[in-house]
Amino acid sequence: MSLVQAVKDYVSKMITESEPGYKIMLMDKETTSFVSVVLGMSEVMRQEVYMFERIDQTSSGENMSYLKCLVFIRPTRENIELLTRELQKPRYGAYYIYFSNVISKSDVKLLAEADEHEVVRDIQELYADYQALAPHLFTLNMPVHSQGLKWANGALQRTCQSVAGVLFSLQFLPYIRYQNNSEMARSLAENIRQTILKEGSLYSNIGAEGSMLLLIVDRRDDPVTPLLQQWTYEAMVHELLGVNNGRVSLAHVSGVTDDLKEVVMSPTQDEFYSQCMYLNYGEIGQTIKDLMEDYQRKLSKQQKVESINDMKHFVESYPQFKKMSGTVTKHVTVVGELSRLVGTHNLLGISECQQELVCGSDHSENLQRIYQLVTDPKVREMDAVILVMLYALRHEGHPNNDVRGLVNSLRKRSVADHHIKLLSSLLDYGGARARQSDLFGTGVQDVASIRKRLFKGLKGVDNVYTQHKPLLIETLMEVVKGRLREGAFPYCGNPPASPPVRPQNIVVFVVGGLTYEESAAVHQFNINNPGVRVIVGGSSIHNSTSFLCSVDLAMEGIPRKTLRI
Repeated sequence: MSLVQAVKDYVSKMITESEPGYKIMLMDKETTSFVSVVLGMSEVMRQEVYMFERIDQTSSGENMSYLKCLVFIRPTRENIELLTRELQKPRYGAYYIYFSNVISKSDVKLLAEADEHEVVRDIQELYADYQALAPHLFTLNMPVHSQGLKWANGALQRTCQSVAGVLFSLQFLPYIRYQNNSEMARSLAENIRQTILKEGSLYSNIGAEGSMLLLIVDRRDDPVTPLLQQWTYEAMVHELLGVNNGRVSLAHVSGVTDDLKEVVMSPTQDEFYSQCMYLNYGEIGQTIKDLMEDYQRKLSKQQKVESINDMKHFVESYPQFKKMSGTVTKHVTVVGELSRLVGTHNLLGISECQQELVCGSDHSENLQRIYQLVTDPKVREMDAVILVMLYALRHEGHPNNDVRGLVNSLRKRSVADHHIKLLSSLLDYGGARARQSDLFGTGVQDVASIRKRLFKGLKGVDNVYTQHKPLLIETLMEVVKGRLREGAFPYCGNPPASPPVRPQNIVVFVVGGLTYEESAAVHQFNINNPGVRVIVGGSSIHNSTSFLCSVDLAMEGIPRKTLRI
């Protein structure tokens, strides 16, 4: 039950089922990302794939009829038109066409009519219509999914196709439940249900139906998690550097070499990263130190070339040695930049304040600490704004709420008006009136009783609060205990006569996007709950910047309910 393996198997199927010989892969922008995050292009090329092309960027070039063409595209209207033109003037000797989802009979007819040269050898549907970032994690990589609080044009269909693709690829025929106060979640649930009913023949085994659940939730129910400073390696990289299709730009880092200006940070293509992505900041520092020491030991051995046998051994081990050298250089550079940002911008102090704010109960102490940080010139503008946002969410109904005073402090440091207005938008988007959960009710505890986690390894990292747990994990616990309230999460369609007490396989989709913190929490949840397997996906993978952009877009044109600040 691995999404990464499912996509890999589909790619392998495309390559091995075609005739032997050199091939090219013709993909669209999205399927290119689907493949590239799970397989390095060099790995695909070792399987007789000669080169890669984008169907939306091809031009009438030379005839290469000696090559076979593997087409892997989404079944969109634009792609069908582009493929039709390609078949009318074919550049390759044979075409094996694979769609990432269900294709209509009318579109198949259009392709057949265009194939006047009879170059199409096969047309198949595969269901890799999502970006698999980890065995348990997928995303649509779709930052714009809503207009106001409704689905944007085409977004509902796109989301339905991708989530259904996950279910089809894993052969999951689930019960469907959705967040009751979210119209977007309800409409998605109903569309997926209709798709499953229509395409039921795609399931080869429906015997385990009662043990599977698709749960659709809305980001609006937990606006806190995307705003918190992250401390696992994967989440830190995305929050502070940004990850795009498994790649990270380091072009801004002082003194970085050309080959490190963009690096691959994908667990499917970097063994060290896959082993360390869920470690916290201090642990990754120690792990990098151990990696460097191991590299230095091997380097010293390689330098002792005194005989023919030594030379032979050096030549045989050189590829692995060079790969290790690249791994060390890359991760030392990345962790070094993370460390610089943490120290320069006082992110440890900010994170401690954030954690005390969302998990603690002392309003006056929270307020005093936020005032200190908001007025500190060393604190970045957006970090100050996010602290005020978290305060506004956490103490929205407190009788001594002082959001106006904090906003005045932001204005004194010349924070942009747009960011001030965004605070009001956030309260309308995910404030108490927009949520159906008691987001802070179970998390309230005395700060003095919260044990600080000691971070090992990096000098200067003493302790940081990391006790916050995403609402998603609390919801999953209710699911596996059979306590998820039907009033809050009704079934789509008629409720089952005998609902599963403990689903064995759960797919969660977060309308509005999820975070790497939630991914790490689900990974740990799977470890802690043997017999239950959770896969989680979302419209996109958020850091604080992308989340606030999505809030801004979602609330554009929506009348304000909260008091203007």
